[in-house]
Amino acid sequence: MADEQKHGHKHDHDQAHDHGHDHEHSDDKHAQQHGHSHGHEHAHDHAQHDHSHGHEHEHGHPHDHGHDHEHKTRFHDPAHAAEFDQRGLSGIRSLLTDKLIEMLALKGGELVLDVATGTGRVARPLSKQLKGGKIVGVDQALAMLDVGHQHKDPIAHYDQSAGEADKLPFKTNTFDRAFVSFSLHHFGNPSGVVGEVLRVLKNGGRFVVVDPIIEEAKDSVDIALETKINQVFRRTHGDEFRYHTASSIQRLLTKAGYRVPRSNILSYSFNQEGMDGIPTGRHWLEVALELEKESPELAERMKKNYFTWHAHGDHVHVKGSFSYALITGVKPA
Repeated sequence: MADEQKHGHKHDHDQAHDHGHDHEHSDDKHAQQHGHSHGHEHAHDHAQHDHSHGHEHEHGHPHDHGHDHEHKTRFHDPAHAAEFDQRGLSGIRSLLTDKLIEMLALKGGELVLDVATGTGRVARPLSKQLKGGKIVGVDQALAMLDVGHQHKDPIAHYDQSAGEADKLPFKTNTFDRAFVSFSLHHFGNPSGVVGEVLRVLKNGGRFVVVDPIIEEAKDSVDIALETKINQVFRRTHGDEFRYHTASSIQRLLTKAGYRVPRSNILSYSFNQEGMDGIPTGRHWLEVALELEKESPELAERMKKNYFTWHAHGDHVHVKGSFSYALITGVKPA
Protein backbone atom coordinates (compact mmCIF):
# COMPACT_ATOMS: atom_id res chain seq x y z
CA MET A 1 0.00 0.00 0.00
CA ALA A 2 0.97 3.64 -0.06
CA ASP A 3 2.25 2.93 -3.54
CA GLU A 4 2.95 6.60 -4.22
CA GLN A 5 5.56 6.64 -1.44
CA LYS A 6 7.64 4.05 -3.21
CA HIS A 7 7.27 5.07 -6.81
CA GLY A 8 6.30 8.73 -6.70
CA HIS A 9 2.82 8.23 -8.13
CA LYS A 10 -0.17 10.15 -6.82
CA HIS A 11 -3.57 8.67 -7.67
CA ASP A 12 -6.40 11.20 -7.83
CA HIS A 13 -8.86 8.91 -9.61
CA ASP A 14 -10.25 5.50 -8.81
CA GLN A 15 -8.00 2.97 -10.49
CA ALA A 16 -5.97 -0.15 -10.09
CA HIS A 17 -2.23 0.24 -10.43
CA ASP A 18 -0.04 -2.81 -11.04
CA HIS A 19 3.67 -2.47 -10.36
CA GLY A 20 4.76 -6.08 -10.48
CA HIS A 21 8.37 -7.16 -10.30
CA ASP A 22 8.22 -9.90 -12.79
CA HIS A 23 10.46 -12.34 -14.66
CA GLU A 24 7.60 -13.18 -16.98
CA HIS A 25 6.19 -10.75 -19.53
CA SER A 26 2.59 -9.70 -19.03
CA ASP A 27 0.51 -9.68 -22.19
CA ASP A 28 -1.88 -7.08 -20.80
CA LYS A 29 -2.30 -4.53 -23.58
CA HIS A 30 -2.44 -1.64 -21.07
CA ALA A 31 0.93 -2.44 -19.49
CA GLN A 32 3.66 0.17 -19.73
CA GLN A 33 7.11 -1.32 -19.31
CA HIS A 34 9.71 0.33 -17.10
CA GLY A 35 13.15 -1.16 -16.86
CA HIS A 36 15.11 -1.67 -13.64
CA SER A 37 18.77 -2.30 -13.18
CA HIS A 38 18.06 -5.68 -11.65
CA GLY A 39 16.41 -6.89 -14.85
CA HIS A 40 12.85 -7.31 -13.58
CA GLU A 41 9.80 -6.16 -15.46
CA HIS A 42 7.90 -3.22 -14.00
CA ALA A 43 4.35 -3.04 -15.31
CA HIS A 44 1.64 -0.43 -14.73
CA ASP A 45 -1.99 -1.33 -15.29
CA HIS A 46 -4.86 1.11 -14.79
CA ALA A 47 -8.52 0.28 -14.39
CA GLN A 48 -11.50 2.19 -13.06
CA HIS A 49 -12.88 1.38 -9.62
CA ASP A 50 -16.34 -0.19 -9.90
CA HIS A 51 -18.73 1.49 -7.45
CA SER A 52 -21.64 -0.77 -8.34
CA HIS A 53 -21.01 -3.73 -6.09
CA GLY A 54 -21.84 -2.14 -2.77
CA HIS A 55 -20.59 -3.21 0.63
CA GLU A 56 -18.78 -6.51 0.45
CA HIS A 57 -16.39 -8.62 2.46
CA GLU A 58 -13.49 -10.34 0.88
CA HIS A 59 -13.61 -12.94 -1.84
CA GLY A 60 -12.23 -15.53 0.57
CA HIS A 61 -13.71 -16.45 3.89
CA PRO A 62 -12.19 -17.00 7.33
CA HIS A 63 -13.34 -20.48 8.18
CA ASP A 64 -10.33 -22.70 7.97
CA HIS A 65 -8.30 -22.44 11.13
CA GLY A 66 -8.48 -21.05 14.61
CA HIS A 67 -11.32 -18.55 14.26
CA ASP A 68 -13.89 -17.57 16.84
CA HIS A 69 -16.99 -19.75 16.91
CA GLU A 70 -19.46 -17.02 15.98
CA HIS A 71 -17.69 -16.00 12.79
CA LYS A 72 -16.73 -19.52 11.80
CA THR A 73 -20.37 -20.56 12.14
CA ARG A 74 -21.44 -17.94 9.60
CA PHE A 75 -19.63 -19.81 6.85
CA HIS A 76 -21.23 -23.06 7.92
CA ASP A 77 -24.64 -21.39 7.67
CA PRO A 78 -26.45 -22.10 4.37
CA ALA A 79 -28.18 -18.70 4.27
CA HIS A 80 -24.90 -16.84 4.70
CA ALA A 81 -23.18 -19.08 2.16
CA ALA A 82 -25.92 -18.36 -0.38
CA GLU A 83 -25.66 -14.59 0.24
CA PHE A 84 -21.87 -14.77 -0.11
CA ASP A 85 -22.20 -16.56 -3.43
CA GLN A 86 -24.72 -14.07 -4.82
CA ARG A 87 -22.26 -11.19 -4.49
CA GLY A 88 -20.27 -12.58 -7.38
CA LEU A 89 -17.03 -11.03 -8.60
CA SER A 90 -16.87 -7.37 -9.56
CA GLY A 91 -14.54 -4.40 -9.42
CA ILE A 92 -11.13 -5.18 -7.97
CA ARG A 93 -11.95 -8.87 -7.43
CA SER A 94 -12.72 -9.35 -11.10
CA LEU A 95 -9.49 -7.64 -12.12
CA LEU A 96 -7.47 -9.71 -9.64
CA THR A 97 -9.10 -12.90 -10.90
CA ASP A 98 -8.08 -12.02 -14.45
CA LYS A 99 -4.49 -11.55 -13.26
CA LEU A 100 -4.61 -14.80 -11.31
CA ILE A 101 -5.75 -16.71 -14.38
CA GLU A 102 -2.98 -15.14 -16.45
CA MET A 103 -0.33 -16.05 -13.86
CA LEU A 104 -1.49 -19.68 -13.70
CA ALA A 105 -0.41 -19.96 -17.38
CA LEU A 106 -2.96 -22.62 -18.23
CA LYS A 107 -2.82 -24.59 -21.47
CA GLY A 108 -6.22 -26.20 -20.93
CA GLY A 109 -5.52 -29.73 -19.76
CA GLU A 110 -4.27 -29.11 -16.23
CA LEU A 111 -5.59 -30.46 -12.93
CA VAL A 112 -5.98 -27.32 -10.76
CA LEU A 113 -6.40 -27.10 -6.97
CA ASP A 114 -8.56 -24.24 -5.62
CA VAL A 115 -7.65 -23.86 -1.94
CA ALA A 116 -10.48 -22.47 0.24
CA THR A 117 -12.74 -22.56 -2.79
CA GLY A 118 -15.87 -21.36 -1.00
CA THR A 119 -18.76 -21.50 -3.47
CA GLY A 120 -16.45 -21.58 -6.48
CA ARG A 121 -16.59 -17.88 -7.39
CA VAL A 122 -13.07 -17.90 -8.85
CA ALA A 123 -13.36 -21.43 -10.21
CA ARG A 124 -16.15 -20.34 -12.55
CA PRO A 125 -14.18 -17.87 -14.74
CA LEU A 126 -11.09 -20.05 -14.47
CA SER A 127 -12.99 -23.07 -15.75
CA LYS A 128 -13.50 -21.31 -19.08
CA GLN A 129 -9.76 -21.69 -19.68
CA LEU A 130 -9.93 -25.48 -19.40
CA LYS A 131 -10.82 -28.07 -22.01
CA GLY A 132 -9.61 -31.47 -20.90
CA GLY A 133 -8.55 -30.27 -17.44
CA LYS A 134 -10.35 -30.02 -14.12
CA ILE A 135 -10.55 -27.78 -11.04
CA VAL A 136 -10.82 -29.39 -7.62
CA GLY A 137 -12.04 -27.01 -4.92
CA VAL A 138 -11.27 -27.84 -1.30
CA ASP A 139 -12.93 -26.18 1.68
CA GLN A 140 -13.75 -26.92 5.29
CA ALA A 141 -17.15 -25.19 5.31
CA LEU A 142 -19.69 -27.68 4.00
CA ALA A 143 -22.39 -25.00 3.60
CA MET A 144 -20.17 -23.13 1.14
CA LEU A 145 -19.50 -26.33 -0.80
CA ASP A 146 -23.22 -27.17 -0.84
CA VAL A 147 -24.09 -23.79 -2.36
CA GLY A 148 -21.38 -24.24 -4.96
CA HIS A 149 -22.69 -27.71 -5.75
CA GLN A 150 -26.29 -26.52 -6.14
CA HIS A 151 -25.67 -23.77 -8.71
CA LYS A 152 -28.45 -23.69 -11.34
CA ASP A 153 -25.66 -23.06 -13.83
CA PRO A 154 -23.03 -25.61 -12.74
CA ILE A 155 -19.36 -24.70 -12.99
CA ALA A 156 -17.76 -26.65 -15.82
CA HIS A 157 -14.81 -28.95 -15.12
CA TYR A 158 -15.25 -28.42 -11.34
CA ASP A 159 -15.31 -30.93 -8.48
CA GLN A 160 -15.32 -30.33 -4.73
CA SER A 161 -13.68 -31.93 -1.74
CA ALA A 162 -14.17 -31.23 1.96
CA GLY A 163 -10.92 -30.72 3.81
CA GLU A 164 -8.60 -28.40 5.69
CA ALA A 165 -6.06 -26.29 3.86
CA ASP A 166 -3.13 -27.42 6.01
CA LYS A 167 -4.18 -31.10 5.83
CA LEU A 168 -5.12 -31.53 2.20
CA PRO A 169 -6.93 -34.82 1.40
CA PHE A 170 -4.90 -35.51 -1.73
CA LYS A 171 -1.95 -37.67 -2.71
CA THR A 172 1.53 -36.25 -3.20
CA ASN A 173 2.38 -35.00 -6.71
CA THR A 174 -1.24 -34.79 -7.91
CA PHE A 175 -1.88 -31.26 -9.26
CA ASP A 176 -0.41 -29.26 -12.13
CA ARG A 177 -1.55 -25.90 -10.72
CA ALA A 178 -2.91 -24.52 -7.44
CA PHE A 179 -4.11 -21.17 -6.14
CA VAL A 180 -5.46 -19.50 -3.02
CA SER A 181 -7.43 -16.29 -3.44
CA PHE A 182 -8.23 -13.86 -0.58
CA SER A 183 -7.77 -16.44 2.15
CA LEU A 184 -4.10 -16.59 3.17
CA HIS A 185 -4.52 -13.90 5.85
CA HIS A 186 -7.27 -15.99 7.48
CA PHE A 187 -5.21 -19.14 7.95
CA GLY A 188 -3.88 -19.78 11.44
CA ASN A 189 -1.16 -21.99 9.97
CA PRO A 190 -0.10 -20.34 6.68
CA SER A 191 3.23 -22.17 6.54
CA GLY A 192 1.36 -25.46 6.87
CA VAL A 193 -0.96 -24.46 4.04
CA VAL A 194 1.78 -23.55 1.56
CA GLY A 195 3.72 -26.66 2.58
CA GLU A 196 0.73 -28.90 1.89
CA VAL A 197 0.15 -27.28 -1.49
CA LEU A 198 3.81 -27.91 -2.33
CA ARG A 199 3.36 -31.57 -1.41
CA VAL A 200 0.34 -32.13 -3.65
CA LEU A 201 1.80 -30.22 -6.62
CA LYS A 202 3.69 -32.11 -9.30
CA ASN A 203 7.33 -31.19 -9.85
CA GLY A 204 7.36 -28.00 -11.89
CA GLY A 205 3.80 -27.22 -10.76
CA ARG A 206 2.74 -23.63 -10.21
CA PHE A 207 1.02 -22.10 -7.13
CA VAL A 208 -0.40 -18.56 -7.25
CA VAL A 209 -1.29 -16.59 -4.10
CA VAL A 210 -3.63 -13.59 -4.34
CA ASP A 211 -4.05 -11.69 -1.08
CA PRO A 212 -4.51 -8.17 0.28
CA ILE A 213 -1.30 -6.88 1.83
CA ILE A 214 -0.19 -4.17 4.21
CA GLU A 215 2.75 -1.80 4.01
CA GLU A 216 6.17 -3.15 4.95
CA ALA A 217 6.94 -1.90 8.46
CA LYS A 218 9.86 0.55 8.45
CA ASP A 219 9.85 1.63 12.10
CA SER A 220 8.12 1.19 15.46
CA VAL A 221 5.21 3.42 14.41
CA ASP A 222 4.48 1.17 11.43
CA ILE A 223 4.66 -1.88 13.71
CA ALA A 224 2.20 -0.32 16.16
CA LEU A 225 -0.13 0.58 13.29
CA GLU A 226 0.02 -2.98 11.94
CA THR A 227 -0.87 -4.29 15.39
CA LYS A 228 -3.88 -1.98 15.62
CA ILE A 229 -5.11 -2.92 12.13
CA ASN A 230 -5.00 -6.62 12.95
CA GLN A 231 -6.68 -6.06 16.33
CA VAL A 232 -9.66 -4.35 14.72
CA PHE A 233 -10.04 -6.96 11.98
CA ARG A 234 -9.84 -9.82 14.50
CA ARG A 235 -13.05 -8.63 16.16
CA THR A 236 -14.91 -9.86 13.09
CA HIS A 237 -12.56 -12.40 11.53
CA GLY A 238 -11.15 -14.25 14.55
CA ASP A 239 -7.94 -14.34 16.56
CA GLU A 240 -5.80 -15.90 13.83
CA PHE A 241 -6.42 -13.11 11.31
CA ARG A 242 -3.17 -11.45 10.22
CA TYR A 243 -2.39 -9.31 7.21
CA HIS A 244 0.79 -10.26 5.39
CA THR A 245 3.22 -8.09 3.44
CA ALA A 246 4.40 -8.95 -0.05
CA SER A 247 7.81 -9.93 1.29
CA SER A 248 6.37 -12.10 4.09
CA ILE A 249 4.34 -14.07 1.53
CA GLN A 250 7.45 -14.54 -0.58
CA ARG A 251 9.34 -15.74 2.51
CA LEU A 252 6.56 -18.23 3.30
CA LEU A 253 6.90 -19.69 -0.18
CA THR A 254 10.68 -19.77 -0.38
CA LYS A 255 11.01 -21.24 3.13
CA ALA A 256 8.58 -24.01 2.13
CA GLY A 257 10.76 -24.83 -0.88
CA TYR A 258 9.19 -22.96 -3.79
CA ARG A 259 11.04 -20.99 -6.41
CA VAL A 260 9.37 -17.56 -6.72
CA PRO A 261 9.76 -16.30 -10.32
CA ARG A 262 6.99 -13.72 -10.23
CA SER A 263 5.67 -11.21 -7.68
CA ASN A 264 3.22 -8.47 -8.64
CA ILE A 265 1.50 -5.82 -6.54
CA LEU A 266 -1.80 -4.33 -7.64
CA SER A 267 -2.68 -1.06 -5.91
CA TYR A 268 -6.35 -0.17 -5.76
CA SER A 269 -6.92 3.59 -5.48
CA PHE A 270 -10.11 5.31 -4.39
CA ASN A 271 -11.46 8.84 -3.90
CA GLN A 272 -15.10 8.77 -2.83
CA GLU A 273 -17.80 9.30 -0.24
CA GLY A 274 -17.90 6.44 2.24
CA MET A 275 -16.40 2.97 1.99
CA ASP A 276 -19.03 1.25 -0.16
CA GLY A 277 -17.43 -0.90 -2.84
CA ILE A 278 -14.04 -0.99 -1.09
CA PRO A 279 -13.17 -4.53 0.11
CA THR A 280 -13.41 -4.69 3.93
CA GLY A 281 -13.73 -0.90 3.84
CA ARG A 282 -15.85 -0.57 6.97
CA HIS A 283 -13.18 -2.31 9.06
CA TRP A 284 -10.50 0.01 7.69
CA LEU A 285 -12.65 3.00 8.59
CA GLU A 286 -13.08 1.57 12.11
CA VAL A 287 -9.29 1.55 12.45
CA ALA A 288 -9.03 5.15 11.22
CA LEU A 289 -11.72 6.59 13.49
CA GLU A 290 -10.42 4.77 16.56
CA LEU A 291 -6.87 5.97 15.93
CA GLU A 292 -8.13 9.52 15.57
CA LYS A 293 -9.30 9.32 19.19
CA GLU A 294 -6.54 7.12 20.60
CA SER A 295 -3.30 8.09 18.88
CA PRO A 296 -2.75 11.15 16.66
CA GLU A 297 0.68 9.80 15.70
CA LEU A 298 -0.73 6.51 14.43
CA ALA A 299 -3.62 8.32 12.73
CA GLU A 300 -1.14 10.43 10.78
CA ARG A 301 0.83 7.34 9.76
CA MET A 302 -2.43 5.69 8.70
CA LYS A 303 -3.12 8.66 6.43
CA LYS A 304 0.41 8.51 5.02
CA ASN A 305 0.43 4.74 4.40
CA TYR A 306 -3.16 3.98 3.43
CA PHE A 307 -5.84 6.66 3.14
CA THR A 308 -7.10 10.01 4.39
CA TRP A 309 -10.60 10.56 5.75
CA HIS A 310 -12.62 13.73 6.31
CA ALA A 311 -15.97 13.71 8.07
CA HIS A 312 -18.62 16.20 6.99
CA GLY A 313 -22.07 15.83 8.47
CA ASP A 314 -23.10 12.19 8.34
CA HIS A 315 -20.62 11.41 5.57
CA VAL A 316 -16.92 10.56 5.39
CA HIS A 317 -14.82 11.26 2.31
CA VAL A 318 -11.96 8.79 1.83
CA LYS A 319 -8.99 8.92 -0.50
CA GLY A 320 -6.05 6.54 -0.75
CA SER A 321 -5.08 3.06 -1.93
CA PHE A 322 -4.99 -0.55 -0.79
CA SER A 323 -2.68 -3.15 -2.28
CA TYR A 324 -2.89 -6.78 -3.29
CA ALA A 325 -0.08 -9.24 -3.91
CA LEU A 326 -0.13 -11.78 -6.74
CA ILE A 327 2.81 -14.12 -6.16
CA THR A 328 3.77 -17.24 -8.07
CA GLY A 329 5.61 -20.14 -6.49
CA VAL A 330 6.95 -23.05 -8.55
CA LYS A 331 7.76 -26.48 -7.16
CA PRO A 332 11.28 -27.37 -8.27
CA ALA A 333 11.41 -30.00 -11.00
